[in-house]
Amino acid sequence: MKKSLVLLGVFLLATPLAALAGTKEEIIRLQSDILQLQEQIRLIQKGMDENSGVLKSLLEQLNDQIAKSNMVMENLNQSLVNQKADAANVASQVKQEIQKLSLKLDDTNNRVAGVYQKLEENQVKTASMRAAPPGAEAGAGLEPDQVYNQAYNDYLMGNFDLAITGFQDFVTNYPNNEYSDNALHYLGVAFMEQGRFEQAIQAFDQVINLHPKGDKTPVAFYKKALAYQDLQKNEESIDTLRKLITLYPESQEAKLAAQELEKLGVAVQEAPPARTPAGRRRPRD
Repeated sequence: MKKSLVLLGVFLLATPLAALAGTKEEIIRLQSDILQLQEQIRLIQKGMDENSGVLKSLLEQLNDQIAKSNMVMENLNQSLVNQKADAANVASQVKQEIQKLSLKLDDTNNRVAGVYQKLEENQVKTASMRAAPPGAEAGAGLEPDQVYNQAYNDYLMGNFDLAITGFQDFVTNYPNNEYSDNALHYLGVAFMEQGRFEQAIQAFDQVINLHPKGDKTPVAFYKKALAYQDLQKNEESIDTLRKLITLYPESQEAKLAAQELEKLGVAVQEAPPARTPAGRRRPRD
């Protein structure tokens, strides 16, 4: 009996101890779980703090970019305003220039109309002067400048037959007049207008030979060269252009002659023939 009681007491004592041992292990596991949860919460909190910092930085960058964009937009708007103002000023200036040109054009038209009117009046005077009584000589009773003006007016009006006749009469009757070189020059030009290039060259030769110091002489050289080209005589044309440049290097026609020679593909000055070692000219091939 005593033995049974002893065993029962041992069992009863062992049972609470076993229970207490199981509860302690569970507490330790719970504590471990709690620590893990706390660590996870700490990590989550840290991640949130970092994300919050990144978001904050992004927001600051976005705000800066918006501010810069607003500044750019303001600059663009100001530029557009300035461009509109400049365009308005340019349009106003263009309008003023157009008005000035219009006034100049009207003035030019009036002057041209006046010139035509004078030409018509001169034509009428010329016709009345030519209507000489039967038996009277052409140009009889007229001053040299009147005879020249008649021929020149015919030239301006395109009446080249009458102009040629008038200029020929003038140089025949007044060979020493101050306008004789002009008359010969326009005589040559009138011949060229009619395609009579040989006669034009003869007239220009008279200008060159009779009035070497006249103001029409360089022009006569140049026109003569062009007449040779019309006759397909390029060698003669080149020779004439080179003479013009040599004799009248400062004239405007000399510049035109140089351009003409360039078109023809030749040099302004002909290169001298090569010499043999003995100093004699090498014969041409």
